[in-house]
Amino acid sequence: MLLNRSVWFVVLLAMAGLYGIFAFDIFRDETSSVTDRKLRIELDEFLLFASALILLLFSYGLNQHRARGRERDRRIAAERSARDLGYHDALTGMPNRRAFDEALGKLTPSGLHAVLMLDLNGFKAINDTHGHGAGDALLRVVADRIAGAVREGDTAARLGGDEFAVITPGLANPEIARVIAGRLAESIARPVFVEGRTLHVGTGIGIALSRAEKLGPEELTRRADLALYAAKRSEGVPWRVYGPELEA
Repeated sequence: MLLNRSVWFVVLLAMAGLYGIFAFDIFRDETSSVTDRKLRIELDEFLLFASALILLLFSYGLNQHRARGRERDRRIAAERSARDLGYHDALTGMPNRRAFDEALGKLTPSGLHAVLMLDLNGFKAINDTHGHGAGDALLRVVADRIAGAVREGDTAARLGGDEFAVITPGLANPEIARVIAGRLAESIARPVFVEGRTLHVGTGIGIALSRAEKLGPEELTRRADLALYAAKRSEGVPWRVYGPELEA
C-alpha cells in the first residue's frame, strides 16, 4: 500500500477539520450573517486549522522517524548477533575456526608471530565414562582457562572437539611463546570440578613461529600441527616448537 494506516489517519483528520471549519464558526463574527459564515473560511479559523495540521504532521513525521530508528537499531542488532554466531563457538563462546582463520590472515608479514595448537589428553575417556554433559562442562572450563592464560591482543579459539588454538602476534622474542605454552599447560592441568566429580585432563601444545620466512596461514598451522603431534608422542614437557627435524 502506498499509504499506511497512520497516513490515512492524518488525511481523514484533516478532512474532518475542513468539514468542521465549513460547518461551524469557531470564532464567531457578530458582524457577519450566518450565510456568510458558512460560505467562507474565516482567517482566524484557517490559521487555527493550519496550526493544528502542522502539529499533527510534525508529530506524525517525528513518530515515523523514531520508528525507522528503532527498526534500524533492531536490524543492526540482528546482523551483529548473526555475525557473532558465525564467528563464535556455540558451546564455549570462544572464537571458532572461521574467526581463527581470519585472524591468521590479518597477521602482518613482518614481525615475530606464533601459532599454538592444543589438544586435550584424556578427554575421550571422560566423555565415555561420565557422559557428554560432563565433557561439555569440562570444555567450557578449559576454554575459560585458555582465555585467561593468553595475553591481551592474542586470539584463543576452539577449532572443534577438544582442539584449541592460540595466535600470539608481535612477540618480542621466541621465548615468550614458550612461556605462554607453559602457562596454558599448567592452567589446563589443574583439577576441574564438574557435577560433584573431580576431573583431570592434560594437553599437548605445538608451536610454530613465523620469523624472517614470513610464513602464510596454512604453513603456520601445518607446522604447529606437526609440533603438536611430536609433543603428544613425547614425555616430559607438554609442548614442542616446530623444527625442520619434524619433517622427517
